[in-house]
Amino acid sequence: MKRMLIAAHGRLAEGLCSALSLIMGKKEQIAYINAFLSDMPLEKQIDDYFASVGKEDQVLVVTDAFFGSVNQKLLMKRRENSMVVTGANLPLLLELTVLLDGEEPITMERLKAVADQAREQLMVVDNEEVPQAQDDFDF
Repeated sequence: MKRMLIAAHGRLAEGLCSALSLIMGKKEQIAYINAFLSDMPLEKQIDDYFASVGKEDQVLVVTDAFFGSVNQKLLMKRRENSMVVTGANLPLLLELTVLLDGEEPITMERLKAVADQAREQLMVVDNEEVPQAQDDFDF
């Protein structure tokens, strides 16, 4: 099974997971870790998560910041058959969620393509250059 773990400082991971569920529906294979909000060390939270998934499961780990402590701890504790993507944002998570469907494993090539697509969503919006939307779509 393919799984995703979203891990970030504070409640960011929970918020991203909540927004993702609102748009894509609840996905049982997606979990999150809110780091540094309880007395439980982050290392234990990571160990508990990896103990809860099957050894054959492919785990896609998404963190908030490359040089952040959450990312660094996950890099040290990640296991075989896991991949780490950092710089979490909602467009990235939406694209990654699609990768969880189907039987074929997630490849590094596909993961890099998804990161490139999400990177294109990062922009400065100048109101004078953006045409006004004319649809009623909520998202």
